[in-house]
Amino acid sequence: MRWPDAYRPAPLTPLLVHLLIGVPTALAVLCTRWYIAHGHCEYADLSRRDLDGCTYDQIENNGFALVALILIDSLLLLLLLLFDVLRPRHAGRPLKPRLLTLPAILIPYAVYVVYGGR
Repeated sequence: MRWPDAYRPAPLTPLLVHLLIGVPTALAVLCTRWYIAHGHCEYADLSRRDLDGCTYDQIENNGFALVALILIDSLLLLLLLLFDVLRPRHAGRPLKPRLLTLPAILIPYAVYVVYGGR
């Protein structure tokens, strides 16, 4: 089905798409930060007197955080490959305009940090 010209949706600009991709990127960065801080927590730490600074929730959520991190990173890689490499190549357009706006994927995370996120 072809859209009539009057009803054809406007194409998304590279900046807007990278901002939208920035939302799962912010989740990936937060998940990575949590895993770096608490990824060492294991059930063996339960036998330690001080738990090595780990809580029971951190020990139980360790595997979930790693799986979530891998899934989110795979999704991001797929989105970036589709939008920044495959789609422009298929259309015969240069990659440079899209790659110039690539740092915009970090803007949602930067906004989170500025407004009090840790």
